[in-house]
Amino acid sequence: MNRYRTLLIILFMSLPVLSQIEGITERPINVPDHTDEFEITNLSVNSFDSDFGVTYFGKDKILFSSTREDNDNSDKKWKGNDQRFLNFYVGEVDDEGNVTTYESLKGKGNTRYHESSAAYNKERTRVYFTRNSFYKDKKFLSTTRIMKLSIYIADVDADGEWSNIVPFPYNSNEYSNGHPTLSLDGKTMYFTSDMPGTVGRTDIFKVDIKETGTFTLPENLGGNVNTPGKEMFPFIAADGTLYFSSDYHQGMGKLDIFKTDSDELELAAIQNIGLPFNSRRDDIAFVMNTNLLEGYFSSNRPNGRGDDDIYYFVSDKKVEEVVEEPIPIVCNNMIQGTITDISNGELLPGSLVEITDMKGITLYKVKVGEDGLFSYETPCSTEYVVKASKTLFMDKEIIIKTSDVVGQEIPANISLTPEVIKIQGKIVIDIESIYFEYDSYKITNRAAIELEKVIAFMHKYPAVIVEGGSHTDCRGSNPYNMTLSQGRAKSTVDFIRNYGGIEAKRIYAKGYGETQPVNRCVDNAKPRCTEKEHSLNRRTEFVLVNPEVLED
Repeated sequence: MNRYRTLLIILFMSLPVLSQIEGITERPINVPDHTDEFEITNLSVNSFDSDFGVTYFGKDKILFSSTREDNDNSDKKWKGNDQRFLNFYVGEVDDEGNVTTYESLKGKGNTRYHESSAAYNKERTRVYFTRNSFYKDKKFLSTTRIMKLSIYIADVDADGEWSNIVPFPYNSNEYSNGHPTLSLDGKTMYFTSDMPGTVGRTDIFKVDIKETGTFTLPENLGGNVNTPGKEMFPFIAADGTLYFSSDYHQGMGKLDIFKTDSDELELAAIQNIGLPFNSRRDDIAFVMNTNLLEGYFSSNRPNGRGDDDIYYFVSDKKVEEVVEEPIPIVCNNMIQGTITDISNGELLPGSLVEITDMKGITLYKVKVGEDGLFSYETPCSTEYVVKASKTLFMDKEIIIKTSDVVGQEIPANISLTPEVIKIQGKIVIDIESIYFEYDSYKITNRAAIELEKVIAFMHKYPAVIVEGGSHTDCRGSNPYNMTLSQGRAKSTVDFIRNYGGIEAKRIYAKGYGETQPVNRCVDNAKPRCTEKEHSLNRRTEFVLVNPEVLED
């Protein structure tokens, strides 16, 4: 059985494998051997069918994909390989990397088509993943009647369930996007695609993720990484190394795993990671834990349990670690502070405070009481990240370094910026006013920046419904101004829906014409208003229709 070739068809269905490309011959084998340094284990959770693509999901959980018989689509098979469609599973893992129990992913992550290859942000509140081009019960076919792959984005709740799924804006019915992974800071997404501008059969691209959740244009990683063959399954390790699979760089077999420096993509050497990770068959989906001593990869090498198997690897450095008794803390400091509203200095009871070390591991989490106060005892001479958050306020992080003097109190006061304000009894998203040129519906560059803030707010609070209310100045007739304001409201709402992926039912447009001026500039005002005064009335406000859903 040519097992992984089937999986390639699943992931990038219209692309031939490299051995079918004319003129490419077998390459010499010249790879390092780390067999004495790493031990690999075929997981007992592997099935007879395809199992691959591990993502770390919390301290003792992993996410993986499988076509196993007990998935939600057990009565439906894909004609490409007569196996069931790939679904996500969550597995509990022990200290030795074994999956002890597993269950199908809860929420809206699985559909009747393929899902695989996910990446969580560091807070695990958002996930990026691969799925057939299927959205809101509709499947999208290319001109050749093939359903391509696309990247989707979902919110993740405290129980790990996915919701509010939206498509990556650079998806297309005519090419595939997949295998997303995030940089260390979560600000860059790397992914596989055969979009226009691809060097070979499939390339690795990247996009920057803005604070609003929107993306820059895709950028090809260039000819040092990408080749005339296939490059896929990117992964960024905790030390900044980019791992990926390729069937063209010098390797042992078909798809081999390679690595390079993600900060020097145009110049750094491309290194085959060698044995025991690579084989004569296909080796893919390499991931490492943050300790850089253990992880998982997938392979269809001989003597596996099924079609494609997941392998756990561990370094002998971890195996030989000696667990020592904790050293008593001989120097303590106390981090303490209050959480306040930056707009008025008032305390913010109910704010959530989280303290993590510089590796992102949570050490302390608490909701502050009526006094807004928190405190945490720590070792001396250590750095921490203190993060405060509260509904309808912007999150804020500060870095604290404790003293080398015993018993010091380290202040960590944080003031949060409100995300909404009250205007004439209405709760309005707090952004700079959206203004328009005279007699125009056009969204200006300055307006687009502010509208991205509205998009980010609506992604953060998925239950909120918003009215985009637009207003004009008093010049022109009342009917004309009402029509103009409705057009302006519609243009802003269309921008938010189309550019931000916000569902139509969550935001609507309403024009108010000249009926609600913010200053004295009404018809026949004396003295006559200046252009600047008139411009203040040409605005759009975003009012929360159901603010009660955000009550703590």
